Amino acid sequence: MMQRSSIIRWQKAIHAFSLLAVVLSSCVRAHAGDLFVKPTAEELAMTALPGYPGAAAVVLYREEITKDDMHVVQHYDRIKILTEEGKKYANVELRFSSARGLEMEASDDTMVGDIVGRTIHADGKVIPFTGKPYLKVVEKEHDVNFQGVDLQKLSFAEVKVQEKVFTLPDVEVGSIIEYRYSTRYGDHSFEAPDWYIQGDLYLKAAHYTWYPTTEELTSGETGAPINSITWFPILPADAKIVSHTTPGTGHLGRDQQVYDLVVKDVPPMPKEEYMPPIASFSYRVLYNFSEYRSVQDYWNSAGKHWSKAANNFSSVSSELTSATQGIIAGANTQDEKLRKIYAAVMALENTDFTREHGKLEDKASGEGPVNKVADVLTHKRGSSTQLTELFVAMARVAGMKAYLMLVPDRSERLFTPMWMNMQQFDDVIAIVNVDGKEQFFDPGSRYCRYGHVAWQHTDVQGIRQTDAGTGFALTLVDSYADNKTIRIANLYMNDKGEITGKIDLTFSGAPALSWRQTSLRGDEESLKHALRTHLENMLPKSLEVKVSEIKGLDDYEKPLIVSYEVKGTLGTATGKRLLMPADLFLAGSTATFPHEKRELAVYFHYPQAVQDALRVNFPEQFVTEAVPTEAKLGIPQLAVYSMSVVAAPKNFTTRRSYMFGGTLVLPKDYAELRTFYSQFESKDQESVVLKVVPASATTVPTAN
Repeated sequence: MMQRSSIIRWQKAIHAFSLLAVVLSSCVRAHAGDLFVKPTAEELAMTALPGYPGAAAVVLYREEITKDDMHVVQHYDRIKILTEEGKKYANVELRFSSARGLEMEASDDTMVGDIVGRTIHADGKVIPFTGKPYLKVVEKEHDVNFQGVDLQKLSFAEVKVQEKVFTLPDVEVGSIIEYRYSTRYGDHSFEAPDWYIQGDLYLKAAHYTWYPTTEELTSGETGAPINSITWFPILPADAKIVSHTTPGTGHLGRDQQVYDLVVKDVPPMPKEEYMPPIASFSYRVLYNFSEYRSVQDYWNSAGKHWSKAANNFSSVSSELTSATQGIIAGANTQDEKLRKIYAAVMALENTDFTREHGKLEDKASGEGPVNKVADVLTHKRGSSTQLTELFVAMARVAGMKAYLMLVPDRSERLFTPMWMNMQQFDDVIAIVNVDGKEQFFDPGSRYCRYGHVAWQHTDVQGIRQTDAGTGFALTLVDSYADNKTIRIANLYMNDKGEITGKIDLTFSGAPALSWRQTSLRGDEESLKHALRTHLENMLPKSLEVKVSEIKGLDDYEKPLIVSYEVKGTLGTATGKRLLMPADLFLAGSTATFPHEKRELAVYFHYPQAVQDALRVNFPEQFVTEAVPTEAKLGIPQLAVYSMSVVAAPKNFTTRRSYMFGGTLVLPKDYAELRTFYSQFESKDQESVVLKVVPASATTVPTAN
């Protein structure tokens, strides 16, 4: 959760915090008269944002000034409220995080303060903020991925994420709200700024400035002298970072380097269906202090440092060797041995899905700290990272070449090599050479199948261990056959049109993993509720749903099967006819891609296959009058869809198949994708027509 670049320690003594507080307080008092910008008549009269109909609010101006030698960032926001929905921006939550452990001192904490604000009505009336912000702890996390820090120390580090919360007064549609605050970072560290420019609101203008320290710095990771400042920019075409030097204005009369950025008219981040993790590529500038002279030098060093720490934690001991030999006893091939090791690791408690045990708890039970993978075995639990490292260590004991790999979670971000920051990586997976072929494994993802990784870790670039050190690598890519959902319904309708029956949903691959991990975060009733809601959202609202059985919940190597009982009514009566949905699993669906144009690529989480089989049995007074024609659609090398409905004297049967083999569709191919979806989604909404026939009828027509 640390959102800044690596911790850089001073080489010399620093100013005391008490002196800094006095300086900051004096600055606030000295400039109390000009804290805010006087609104223009145009800003006061503004009622909408041209080109963005319905926009809830607009950022008129934003300022962020980072002053390293004072360890402070000064923030200023001015926002115009345009709609009732926009009034929510008066509720301000200023998030910050602080870490304990890793030899950090109390004064290394981050603090937010010096909050002042006001509301200005459209008629110019000013209402100052006189309330008192309150502090809210959002979460505490362990095992946080600090850049370049020995990963095994992380179990002793606690990151506390907090918010300073306040509400600006008397806000109404047409108001301008504005507020200033300061973020102070630890006295013993420098943290290069990250300028996140693009957000949910249109930004009319913003100004960012950084005054880097003039002190001589050394890296908190390697102890090497800092010799450069690097940055990773994603900016509008007309925005440029300007760097200049002001002689003699820095600490102790040194020359002060200054970095400036002015941006204007920045649109909000796009909001489209099935977006990529665009938050990784919004307009931003990410700075780093660096002792490296090239990007490759950085990744070589950072990878080496990470690998050394991971190997140290995964070192072989007599306890580990003995335990591994006991686990693989009786196995002959490498695959058999590794399957036994994987099952043993998967049987341990994964604290990322349950809870972590505190030091006092471990002490009370006679358990010491987790310093090596053997300790994970002793405790019978560990974090996702620790379990993966244990798996790799045991594979090595069993005589196989095994490696660790750092990967991002692509549901949230993608790895960008040009940004020199290890915090881009979220998780660790394993690579093992099994019988001469490397395979990927994800023992840290609870219930993940042997020989697979969670979809968030597929098709991504990361850093892996190699025999020669470390290097960039790509993970495996799933096929649609790896992630399958099968939906089968067998329903019976009586002479009153009432429906009863059974529905089975069978999940394998990513859908099964998702449901299994959902089960770990709640009890049986909460799981059943989620599964029931999942089906209810597909079916017509006239059907009642009950979960009757769940099979294979803990057996991650087999499909997960959920059985339901349903009852209610189905179809729409029109005179002597009854219109029935051809595929009731699509009854609640809407158009996936309603917009004709698109800015971003379409991003599917994973390739998948969905197969439906529906049979509706009906009494003799009904016959099938009409069914949809058979359909086969597709996009070459990417997607296939088929649907058929077959009528019989006392039932009709629908079979539908959808297979999609990719994850990314570029904007240039969006029209073809949208056409494909529009065609098969229209087909999905077609009906079967049942006709009421006289009881004396002797023949029963069928439809082809």
